[in-house]
Amino acid sequence: MTTQANRLGWMLDDLSSMPGVHYAVLLATDGLALGYSESVDRDTADKIAASTSGFHSIGVAMAPYTGGATNGLRQVVGEFDDGLLFVKTVGHNALLAVSTTDTVDAEVLTYRMNGLSERLGKELSSPARSQGDEGGARP
Repeated sequence: MTTQANRLGWMLDDLSSMPGVHYAVLLATDGLALGYSESVDRDTADKIAASTSGFHSIGVAMAPYTGGATNGLRQVVGEFDDGLLFVKTVGHNALLAVSTTDTVDAEVLTYRMNGLSERLGKELSSPARSQGDEGGARP
């Protein structure tokens, strides 16, 4: 279900319907869930967002030690006993987290995550509406 609090969730549903994908969550780097696929509920998405933010922070802290002071982080992948977690940067201060089985086609998944990240980045950076666009009084 798409609600105002999950207005970008529909963009994540296509990705989460891919074979081997459990869920997708869009989050701010500070840990706030911005959207989530139908395969996960709001409370779980909030917990995933908070945890993913910390996981991503470790990658950011390691970036200078893996390529130099200006080395930027694009993606972090965690491999667990029963699956994988892919975390990709999306636009400015946003992340896309995708949980999968260990049999997912990682090449196809990352290709689709890259395309979705571009679309989400544009959606998140849309310019604010001017006062006249919101039905305010005319000057």
